[in-house]
Amino acid sequence: MSNPCLKCPTDQSCCRELHGLKVNDAEFKQLFEGKSEHLTVLQKGKLYEISSHGSGPCPHWDQQCQVYGKRPMDCDLYPYTMGNVFEGEGEVYATYHSRTECPLTAELLGPREAAEALIRNFLKDTYGEHCKITVRYDEGAARIYHLARRAAAKAKRLMFADKP
Repeated sequence: MSNPCLKCPTDQSCCRELHGLKVNDAEFKQLFEGKSEHLTVLQKGKLYEISSHGSGPCPHWDQQCQVYGKRPMDCDLYPYTMGNVFEGEGEVYATYHSRTECPLTAELLGPREAAEALIRNFLKDTYGEHCKITVRYDEGAARIYHLARRAAAKAKRLMFADKP
């Protein structure tokens, strides 16, 4: 399977600074359970949110993705990213966006319908066929909030980059 990210001019910084990856139980058990000592893992309902300790790489990163053919849905979705997921009784509401620093976004970004179908199938697998699934593209105030959080995180990394 060809990995278009191998031509990334930032050396796949999204994989080298894993933050907020959403996976379901099956993906967690298959790909991350034995590597959790290197990760911050938050379980939120039926989903796990995975980040590296500090700003380290994904545990499957070794100069390129070692699990590319069986990577988690959230990685497959990129440069779209799942946002908030709200669980209710018999229903799930999820947002997604395309606000990334990926320099290949214009080339890699597929149609929203394909992204929504991927998310919908993932959520059906996670929550069951009978669960009502709503998926929306995240626009508006959430974009400003997200950009402010990213800018603050980047400023913090830069501020401490020179510290021993």
